[in-house]
Amino acid sequence: MKVKVMFFGRARDIVGDDKGFVELELKEDATLNDLLDKIAEEVGEKFTKKFRSKTIILMTVINGVSINDLNYELKDGDAVAFVPPSQGG
Repeated sequence: MKVKVMFFGRARDIVGDDKGFVELELKEDATLNDLLDKIAEEVGEKFTKKFRSKTIILMTVINGVSINDLNYELKDGDAVAFVPPSQGG
């Protein structure tokens, strides 16, 4: 299955502008955790390490809904965005 992945803000700075939007091929029944492994392989291990260690704080938004569960099962065609939390002012 294919998943669209978008990186915004600091996440995009880490992966590079040329990888700000990628499509990744995953196995059926892949989870968000599996996606992070694939990102480490194909986009950059630095992003995954920072995300998992919470060195950077990002919201994970899948098809417009914030998801906090790394065991969330992805579906073919899902759009996953790593977005900095909004700041009020």
